[in-house]
Amino acid sequence: MIDDVWSRVIGQDRAVALLQRAAAQPAHAYLLVGSRGSGVEEAARCFAAAVVAPDGDERAVDLALRGAHPDIVEIDPATNQIRVEDAQQIIDEAYRSPIEGARKVIILYDAERLRFNDRAANKLLKTLEEPPPTALIVLVTAGPDQLLPTIRSRCQRVDFAFLNHDSVVTALVADGRDPERAELLARLAGGRLDRARALDGRLAPVREGFVAATADLDGTGASVISQSEFLQESVKAAVADLEAAHAEETADLEAALEAAGYPDRTRTAQLRRLGEHHKRVHRHARTEALIEGITALETVYRDALAGATVPALNVDRALLTIDARACGRALDACREARQALIEHNPNESLMLERLLLHLPAASRRA
Repeated sequence: MIDDVWSRVIGQDRAVALLQRAAAQPAHAYLLVGSRGSGVEEAARCFAAAVVAPDGDERAVDLALRGAHPDIVEIDPATNQIRVEDAQQIIDEAYRSPIEGARKVIILYDAERLRFNDRAANKLLKTLEEPPPTALIVLVTAGPDQLLPTIRSRCQRVDFAFLNHDSVVTALVADGRDPERAELLARLAGGRLDRARALDGRLAPVREGFVAATADLDGTGASVISQSEFLQESVKAAVADLEAAHAEETADLEAALEAAGYPDRTRTAQLRRLGEHHKRVHRHARTEALIEGITALETVYRDALAGATVPALNVDRALLTIDARACGRALDACREARQALIEHNPNESLMLERLLLHLPAASRRA
């Protein structure tokens, strides 16, 4: 079964082959390098599944891929940095014995957040260099150069490339999408298959709302307030299904843990981890939706700046007529808003209002 699982990692044959070989005799620590949507996060779970369930046990693999296996610990704090207590959790988990098998895997997502806390990064060094023989630590990052050289040197590195345009289109058509729609989504996704799929699903209202806002702003405070409220509703719609999905996932895990006969302590710990994971997912989903909205704005101003002689990203929309300098200022405002979201966790309403105030009034041309 485990070979079939790897098929969910699209267009990363080299990285997958390296990890499949490594799973048979893993080193003590790995650094998986790739942007969100490149398949790096799916590969981390597949790798962990192959390590804790080398025999391909269906139940164990299913739990691993859902982030619910007791011997796989995923660390993904809801904060913008990895704190000292997060580093200590990694160390503590590494020294706890596996529950089911011979190995335990600890995965740290967005490991580049260690750059904001040198104490946390330094705390991990000894464990990364000499973890217990039963522990495997996997760091996942999109920014390896932001990590301390001493951390990078202690890990086996595996790189994930951006997916090319044709690979994204092929995967979308294989999902059952119309080729023309797949082409549009691939143009907008920038090498991220997960983003392309989300743009045709839960993120569709966000993209539609933010793109429409560029034509509806007229330079007045009233339009800014109105559009800000509308855009917040589109973000809310993008995450509306999470609570129901999370409740169902919690119920499924409770049943699976009870059927497996785990002691109360283990069941409580697993359910607590899942609850913390759900909180992180909800926060990430809101942030992702806002960043997607900002990216949608950027594509509109990019198309307007490039003009009709350059292939547009938003092939389903007419170009805006905007002065080149105004486009430049709008793109700067988008960049600042994105940076604020990533680094400072600002008030969403105020951030959107400030962004919209810096966007120009425009008209569309055919």
